[in-house]
Amino acid sequence: MEKFWINGEPGRLIDITDRGLAYGDGLFETIAIRQSAARFLDLHLDRLYAGAARLKLPAPERDGLHAQLAAAAAGITAGVMKLILTRGPGPRGYAPPQHPQATIAWSVASQALRPWTQIRVRWCETIAGRNPLTAGLKTLCRLEQVLARAEWQDGSIAEGLMCDEQGLLTGGTASNVFIVSGARLRTPAITHAGVSGVMRRVILQQARGHGIDASEALLTRQDLLEADEVFVSNALTGIRPVGQLEERQWSPGPVTRRLAAQLVTLGVDECVGNC
Repeated sequence: MEKFWINGEPGRLIDITDRGLAYGDGLFETIAIRQSAARFLDLHLDRLYAGAARLKLPAPERDGLHAQLAAAAAGITAGVMKLILTRGPGPRGYAPPQHPQATIAWSVASQALRPWTQIRVRWCETIAGRNPLTAGLKTLCRLEQVLARAEWQDGSIAEGLMCDEQGLLTGGTASNVFIVSGARLRTPAITHAGVSGVMRRVILQQARGHGIDASEALLTRQDLLEADEVFVSNALTGIRPVGQLEERQWSPGPVTRRLAAQLVTLGVDECVGNC
């Protein structure tokens, strides 16, 4: 079952002149639906509206959008919602229209939960570009991630890890990355590249609220390889412990398991079975 809405009306056709299609001029959110509710919806909207403000995108009234999205999730036990905001249709050329009319579109579909399990990852050859203006935002410009994900077809590899041109770890193609060294939790700082993930935000809040030393930092490949624990996160999977990267192997450690158990109490059922 999959349903689509454009500007609040059922449909899936978009204007060929829409700047989201022409230039990637917009933002998106991928939201888990669990038990008829869009999980962490307010946090996703926080990020969407903050991004819209930074890019000067027009955005619909928040309370009304929240109500429409909540209604769209009703009746779905486990699924995914995709939300897209663009600057709307416009003339040819990069210059934004003086009076843009935003396009807001969303879809919902059923999708089974992925069970808690260790995953195998790889390094990507595709470089993550550095741009402090868009760092942290989930823009529609995802070509780097598309090219990175196209690097492998091996179904046993669940994710690829990306670095920028300075060799700093930015994250996975569709995830944020965390490492644990000793009892200290660290994740790549999002100052020049990467996405400020909603699940990343939740994990950092939970870690700090439960006495775990958690921080953002400039991390290298070597930092990751020397870590005691490694896991990735995103909105649809919660925490996924990394078990293997090339010849390096890990087991889910106490910090990873503790945080996963805490996420379960927040409704992140993908982490059930971590103990």
